[in-house]
Amino acid sequence: MGQPTTLTHQCCWLATLLFVIYTASGRSGIAVEASKVALNKNGYDDLVVAISTEAPVAQAETIIDNIKKMILAASPVLYMATENRAYFQSVRILVPPTWTNIKAELSTWETFDTADVIVDTPNPMHKDVPYTQQNGKCGEKGQKIHLTPDYVATLFEQQKVLQYGKPGKVFVHEWAHYRYGIFDEYGTPGGEYPLFRQQSTSSSIEPNICANKPMTLKDFSVWDMTNNGACKRDPATNSYDQNCRFKFESQFIPTTSLASYHQLDSVVHFCKGSEHNVAAQNKHNDMCQRRDTWSVIMESDDFKNGNGVPKDFDKFDTDFKIVKPTGTRFVVVMDISGSMKEFDRIGKLSESVRSWIKTDLRSGSQLGMVQFSAAADILSELTMISDEKSREEMIAKLPKQLQAATCIGCGLELAVQMLNKNKGTSETGGVIVLVTDGKNSPGYLHISDVQEDILKDKIRVITIAFGEKADKNLEDLARKTEGKSYFVKDEDGGAALQEAFLGASTFQSSVHNEDLIFKLFEKDLTAGGGQTDLTDDFDVDETVGRNLKLSVFNLDNKKSVKSIELTGPDGDVVNNIVFDTTTAILTVDLAKIGQWSLKVSLKSSQSKPVLVTVTTQLRPDVKVPITTKCLLPSGPDIKNAANKKILIRAEVWKGSHQVTGSSVRAYVVKPNGDTAILELLDNGTGADGTKDDGVYSKYFAYPNQQGRYTVKCQVNSNHKSFENLGFIGSASPQLFDPQIDETIIGEVERIPMADFTRIASAGSFQVEIPVSSDDSYPPAEVTDLSIMVVNDTATNISIALKWTAPGDDLDVGTASYYELKYSDVVADVMNSNFDDESPKRKSRSIITEEDLVAGSLQPSEAGVQQTATFQLTDVQRERPYYLSLRAVDKADKVGQVSNLVVFFIPDRTLVVLTRNTEDDDSGDGMTDQEIQIHVSTKEAGFHVTSLLVAAFGLILIACLGVTLLMAVVKYTQSYRSYKGVPV
Repeated sequence: MGQPTTLTHQCCWLATLLFVIYTASGRSGIAVEASKVALNKNGYDDLVVAISTEAPVAQAETIIDNIKKMILAASPVLYMATENRAYFQSVRILVPPTWTNIKAELSTWETFDTADVIVDTPNPMHKDVPYTQQNGKCGEKGQKIHLTPDYVATLFEQQKVLQYGKPGKVFVHEWAHYRYGIFDEYGTPGGEYPLFRQQSTSSSIEPNICANKPMTLKDFSVWDMTNNGACKRDPATNSYDQNCRFKFESQFIPTTSLASYHQLDSVVHFCKGSEHNVAAQNKHNDMCQRRDTWSVIMESDDFKNGNGVPKDFDKFDTDFKIVKPTGTRFVVVMDISGSMKEFDRIGKLSESVRSWIKTDLRSGSQLGMVQFSAAADILSELTMISDEKSREEMIAKLPKQLQAATCIGCGLELAVQMLNKNKGTSETGGVIVLVTDGKNSPGYLHISDVQEDILKDKIRVITIAFGEKADKNLEDLARKTEGKSYFVKDEDGGAALQEAFLGASTFQSSVHNEDLIFKLFEKDLTAGGGQTDLTDDFDVDETVGRNLKLSVFNLDNKKSVKSIELTGPDGDVVNNIVFDTTTAILTVDLAKIGQWSLKVSLKSSQSKPVLVTVTTQLRPDVKVPITTKCLLPSGPDIKNAANKKILIRAEVWKGSHQVTGSSVRAYVVKPNGDTAILELLDNGTGADGTKDDGVYSKYFAYPNQQGRYTVKCQVNSNHKSFENLGFIGSASPQLFDPQIDETIIGEVERIPMADFTRIASAGSFQVEIPVSSDDSYPPAEVTDLSIMVVNDTATNISIALKWTAPGDDLDVGTASYYELKYSDVVADVMNSNFDDESPKRKSRSIITEEDLVAGSLQPSEAGVQQTATFQLTDVQRERPYYLSLRAVDKADKVGQVSNLVVFFIPDRTLVVLTRNTEDDDSGDGMTDQEIQIHVSTKEAGFHVTSLLVAAFGLILIACLGVTLLMAVVKYTQSYRSYKGVPV
C-alpha cells in the first residue's frame, strides 16, 4: 500500500484557502477535590483504582491481576518519561462489596467517586477505548481515568495490544492527562482534529501526529478502509477522505511523543522544547497556548519548584492492597468553650447534629463524638448507627454544658486516637467534622501539632468555622486533608450548618443511590417587619419524590408557627406537622410529579430567622439520579486574592452522564453579608474549559473583602437541559490495521430532559489579603476566535472574524479595547512575543479601526458574541498567516493572547471548474468574479464542518445530484467550509 498520486490540475490547492485553530489559554495550579494520591520520594502513593459493581464478578480475579500488571508495566515507562522523577509506589484497588469471593481489607477512605482510575461500563462515545475525563484547562488535573472491564480483562491479548498499545504505555499516556493536565497530540477519523495533514513545504499528505523525527513517504502506508485499496483524496481539500487510514512502517522510529502515538516502541518521551511543532493542529496546542507537553508537566505541583528531583532506581517495587468499602467512620469534634453561648451557637450546633443523626446519617456508618474546651472529652466512642434506637442514644449524648478556654488541637488529637483505637486492624482512616467558633487559646495544643498525624492516617477533616473569629487555620487543614470548609455566620438561620453536615455525608465510602438526598428548595424567613409568611413553588421531577420533606429550622418553639402546608399538583394539601425541639417538619412518603406549592406562616413573636428547605430522595422505581456538585477548584484558603483567580464551578450529572443546557447560578455571600450572583456558563470561554461538557464555570472577580465567603449553586433545567450519552475527554489513540475492527470515536448523543431543580453547597473559602480594588484582574483570554468569511477580489482582501467578548475583570464587565495582530510567522502572534516590537517582528501587521469594513472593534459585555470585518493590506498569496487578539481593560491591564486563527490566500489562477452533468451543452465562457470563502464553525470546537462549492458565469451548479469534475480554469467563485486544516 502506498500514497496515491496527486490529482490532475492540482485542484486540491483551493481547499487550503483557510483553516482555523482553536486555542484555550494554559492554566495550572487548580486543585481537584478528593484524590489523595501524592508524590512521595519519587513514588506516587495511594493511587486508587476503583472497580464498578457493574464489572462481572466472573472476571474479578483477572481484572485485579491485570490492573496490577498494567501499573507494574507503567512504572518504568513513567520513570523514563519523567527523566527519573516518578514511578508508582503504592496502589489501592477498591473492589465492589458484592465481590464476596475476593479477600480484601475493609476501608473507610477510598471511594468510587473519588478514585483516580475507575473500571466501569463503556462510554457510548469511547466504547472500550481508555480515556481520561478531562473538563478543565491546561495544567489542570483531570477528573479520572476510565477503563472498561472488557479492556482490562483482555488488555494483554495480542489484538488489544495491536489496537491500543502496550498496557504500561497506555496507562502513562492517560496518567499525563489526569495528573499533569496535558492534552492529545494526534487526530482522529471524523474527530475535531484531522487524521491527516498536509506538509507545510509540499503537497504531500502525512499522518497528523507529534514526533521529533520528520516523516517521509517511506515511513507510513495508507489504505481505504472500505475496499482495502488506495486512499482517495477529497478534491476540495487535497487531503485524504474520511475512509483513509494509515500504518507506520518499521523504519519510522521517533522518540516522542507519549501524548501522541505511544504505541510506537521507540516513543519513550514527551515532546520538549524545539521538538515541539507549535503550528501542529492538535488539542494540546489549542489548549496550552502552543507550549510543549514537557513544559506543562514540569509546571505541575509534583515537579515545580524543585519537587521530584531525579533519582536513580534499579527496580520499582509497587505495594498493592485490595480493599472493600464499609460504612464510613465519623467523629464529630465540637467546641464547648464559653463563646459558643453567643448567638446560641451551641443550640444551633446541637440541633444540626441532632437532625443529621436522626435523618441523614446512613445506616451502617460508625459515629463518635468529642467535645473540647481547655481539654477534650469523649462523649461517645465509635458506635454503629443501625436503627432508631442507636440514633436516639447518640443524640442523648450531645453536649449540654459550656466551659472555659479553647484547645482545638486537644479535640483533634482525641478524635485521631479514637479512629486509631484498633490500629493494626483492617479499618483505617475516617472523617472528622470539626466545629469551632474561636481561636486556639495560648499554650494549648494547636491544629499544627496534630496535622501530621491526621495526614499520615488518611483522615479527612470537614471544618466548620462558626462566627467571624473562628481559627484562621481551619481552611488550610481542610485543604491539606482533602476535606471541605464551611462558614456559619451568626445571623444564619441554620442553612450553612445543615449544608456542612450533609456535605460530610458525601465522603462516605459507599453511598447507594437510594440513600442520596437532594435539595429542591431553600430560603430564609424572618418574622417581624411584616414578613411572616413565605409562599413559593418548587418542582418534583420524574426522578425524585420519595420521602419529600419540608423542614423549618431554628424556631423559638412550637408556638412560633401559625401554619405550614404543602399543596400538590392535584390540589391535595399536606399539613401534618411534626415538631422536634426547634424544627418543624412536613413529610410526604411519595410526592406526585409536578409543581408543588408551600406556605409557611410564622407568628411575629418568633425572635430569629428560620430556614425553610425541601429535600427528597429517588423514587422507588428510579435507579439513575440527577446530581449537582458545587466546587471551589481554587481551594478554600486564598492567601492573596490578587495572585490567584478564584474559580467557581458546578457539575451537573444524570448518573454517569453529563447534563448540558441548564441554567446554573452561584450565590457568593461576602464577609459583610452582601450576596453576589454569578451566572455559571458551559460555553467553553472565560473560566469554562470545554463547551457542552456539563461543567459550568465562572471567575469570582471581586474578592475585595477580607474574611470568609460562602458559596452555593442552584441548577434549573428550564426545559432546556440535555443528557449527554458520553464524556468529553482525552481518549487514547488507536493504531489501524485492516484486519482489526477499529473503534471509532463517535458523536455525543443528546437526550432532552424534563424540568428539574437542584441546590448544592460548595462550602466556604477564606481570603487573607483581598484585592485592592474592583479592577485588580486583567480581562480573560478570548478562546473562541474564528474566521467566518474571507473575501478575495481583484483590488483587496478582507476577513470577517467572530469571537466571544471576555470582560474587563476576567469574564465580568466590559473591556476597554482590543489589540489584533497577524503575521506569516506563528511566533509573532503568540503570547510570549505579542508585545515584542523589535525589528525581528517586521513581518507582523497590526489591525486598527482604520482597517474596519463592517461590525465593531469596540468590546461588548462579557459573554456577548462579536463580529467584525477587516481589510488586509499586507498579505501575500500562497502563504499561511496567523492572527490573534487580546483584550485590555480600563486600567491598561492586558489579558492573555487568544487562540490563533490561520488563513491562506491561494494563487488566483488556481480555480475549480464544476460541470452540471444534466446540461453538458454549457459554454466555457467565464466572468471575472470575486472569490469569497465562507466558513461556518461548530461552536463546540470551532472547526470547519461542511462543504459548498459553487461556480458562477456560464456554468451553474445544481443543488442536488451534482458530480464534481476538477480542472484548471480562470475566473470563478468558490464557497467552502471544511473540517481539518493542513499544516
